[in-house]
Amino acid sequence: MARWEVREGIPHKRAILRAQRALEGGGIVLYPTDTTYAIGCLISQKAAFERLCRLKGVRPDKNLFSVFLPSVSAIGTYALGVDTPTYRLLRRLWPGPYTVILRAGPAIPRHLWYRKTIGFRVSAYPVVEALLEALSCPIVTASVPLESWASYAAQVDEVLDAGPLPPNQTTVLDLSEGLAALRVLRQGSGPIENLLPFLPSTEPLQET
Repeated sequence: MARWEVREGIPHKRAILRAQRALEGGGIVLYPTDTTYAIGCLISQKAAFERLCRLKGVRPDKNLFSVFLPSVSAIGTYALGVDTPTYRLLRRLWPGPYTVILRAGPAIPRHLWYRKTIGFRVSAYPVVEALLEALSCPIVTASVPLESWASYAAQVDEVLDAGPLPPNQTTVLDLSEGLAALRVLRQGSGPIENLLPFLPSTEPLQET
């Protein structure tokens, strides 16, 4: 395991290159995001995904991982049911601290199809942007609690260390049944004011 320091979230090119090589070689990388630390692998790497599940202590068919996409426009490749109004909403939310659950599209590998739906993210955080720019496909990722950082760091292939991060969470939205059935599953760092016109008046919110 190699550890690379990133200052103010901006990594050295060599650190990104090493992380890129690790991911493309079927490895797992621990890295900072705009909300918390995460561990991830390429969505195309089945063995790495199974290892990711073992590290998190979850079964592949019970995973709640999300996928980092390089841009909002990539959602049409990896998700189904994204009509024009839904896409316009996603452009208002991303990049930002939102995880949006959508139906998995045909470009999602079969080993990630257990739940038929997947959470997607687009982030402007420099480390995430640099990684995705260097890679040929998205990253499937899982959050890392700060108290477990050292344990995970000892088990992955590369570590991008930005120091302590505040314990933020994304706001989780379920759009798998379409914009008319939008649900807020968790209220986190992403504000929901611009979502209120789309929510039923009785929609309960989970505070964090």
